[in-house]
Amino acid sequence: MKRLKIHFVDFWPNFNKGDNYFLHLLSQEFEVVLDEKDPDLLFFSVGYDNKNERSAFAKHRCKKIFYTGEGVSANFENTEPTKVRNHAQTYNVGPCDYAFTFDFSEDCRHYRLPVWVLYIDWFKKGGYGNPSYLLPLDDINLNAYIAQPKHKFCATVFSNPERQRMEAFNKLSEYKDVHGFGKPFGNWSEGELMKYNILKEYKFSLCFENQNRPGYYTEKLFHAKTAGTIPIYFSDKRVSNDFNERSFINFADFVSMEALVAHVKEVDRRDDLYKQYTSEPLFKKNKINAEFYPSSVLRFFKETILQ
Repeated sequence: MKRLKIHFVDFWPNFNKGDNYFLHLLSQEFEVVLDEKDPDLLFFSVGYDNKNERSAFAKHRCKKIFYTGEGVSANFENTEPTKVRNHAQTYNVGPCDYAFTFDFSEDCRHYRLPVWVLYIDWFKKGGYGNPSYLLPLDDINLNAYIAQPKHKFCATVFSNPERQRMEAFNKLSEYKDVHGFGKPFGNWSEGELMKYNILKEYKFSLCFENQNRPGYYTEKLFHAKTAGTIPIYFSDKRVSNDFNERSFINFADFVSMEALVAHVKEVDRRDDLYKQYTSEPLFKKNKINAEFYPSSVLRFFKETILQ
C-alpha cells in the first residue's frame, strides 16, 4: 500500500483524528499515517475558534481539503480565511483546494457529501466519538421499528428553537401532545442511539432542518425514518435527489403551516395513509445513490485530489 500522510484541523471539539470517516475511507486503499508536521493532505472544517489550529493551517503547503456538515459553502476564491454568517453562528472558512460539502456544485474541485452519509456504518466501526452510533448499512431499509405498536403521537428532538420549527411544534400540539426533547426542553443528553430509542415509540417525528438550502440534508430525516416514524420534514424539494419523497411529509409541498398540520391529522386518522407512508423505503428502490458509497468517494480522491 502507498503511504499517505494526513492531518485534521479546525474540526468540532470532540472530533477524533484517529477514528473518523475520512481516515477509514482512505485506509481502504492507503497506509494512512497521522502527521501534523508534514501531511500530504490537510483536512479542515469551519474553524470553531481554535487559534492554535488555524496557525497550523496557515503554515502547511500541502493540498487542503475542506469538509463541513454545516450549511456553509467552500471557499475556493479567497486566499485568506473568510468569516461566514450561517444561521446563528459565524464561522471562519479557510481557502481550500478541494471540498466535501452539502452543495449541489458544478465545480470539479467539489464533491457533494451531505452529512447524513457519515451516519452510516460503512466501515463496520459501530460509532466514532461523534457520531457515537452509526446505523449498519444492512439495517437502513428494514423498517425494523415500523411494526412496533405506536402509542404516542409525535416527538421532536432539537437544540435550536428555529421559528418555523417552533410554529409547527405549537400547531401540532393544539391537536395532540407533541413531546419535545433537547436543550429548549431541558431533558436531553447527546447520543444517536438514545434518539432512536425515543423516536421508535412515536408515529411521527417533527424534524425540520435548521435552514432551507438546496442540498442541506442532515441526519434529521435519516434518523426519523430509520427509527420507524413518519418524518414531518422541511427542506427544499431537491431532497428527492437523495431520498424517496413518498416516505415522508415535506412542508415544502404545502402552501401553509395550516395545510401541513391538516395533512398530518388526516394521516394520523387514516390507517391506509399511514401505512402508505410507512411502507415506502427511505431511498428510491431501496438503494442509496451510487455517488454516496465509499468506493465513489474514494475514486474522487484517487482520480482528482491525488493526481
